[in-house]
Amino acid sequence: MDPMTQTQDAYKKIVSAYTEANQERGAIMADLLRFIAKLPANGRVLDIGCGPGFDTAVLRQHNFRAIGVDLSWEMLHSGQSPYPAPRVQANMLQLPFAKVDGVWACASLLHLPRTAMPAALQEIARILHPGGLFYLSLKWGEGESWSKTSYGYAAPRFFTYWTPETLDPLLTAAGFTFPRHPIPNPHPPWLVRFAYRQPITSKQQPVTS
Repeated sequence: MDPMTQTQDAYKKIVSAYTEANQERGAIMADLLRFIAKLPANGRVLDIGCGPGFDTAVLRQHNFRAIGVDLSWEMLHSGQSPYPAPRVQANMLQLPFAKVDGVWACASLLHLPRTAMPAALQEIARILHPGGLFYLSLKWGEGESWSKTSYGYAAPRFFTYWTPETLDPLLTAAGFTFPRHPIPNPHPPWLVRFAYRQPITSKQQPVTS
């Protein structure tokens, strides 16, 4: 069984525990508000790997045309009532969308094998308007590994770990550019990037604070 399929199966087992444990967004909310501040009004946004849809709902509360995307139907279904928003079951390597203004990928691409990351970034670049904003958060570190358990269940999940030296060249190769004044990165274990689909337009100025 490939890592993505087995990890998807793990989320079927942990959906309730995951939803309960992650309702408080903490530092993620600060990043989400920075992301929101740099989007065009009423822009179309994808929340890739949305899970129950915590962040999709926040985006819609700020009047963005946000759609949640996840490979796990169980995750999508679990948040249908408490976090109302359009949602689509889809593979992030084959996104069934035309151009959007922003992509929010919070702790989702971290489940991809390293060899699949270039294709995922190219797919995200494909659906973003020139100047569109991309938020990405991954686990900081090196190598790939399986967790033995997840949220107290015997449900192994696959993780790939990244550093700026391994991630940033892939973003550049996929057609992304970075703000002139990057957002300070949260301390490990998280690696966070705000990036723009080249070129940056006058409406999509770099994040400066």
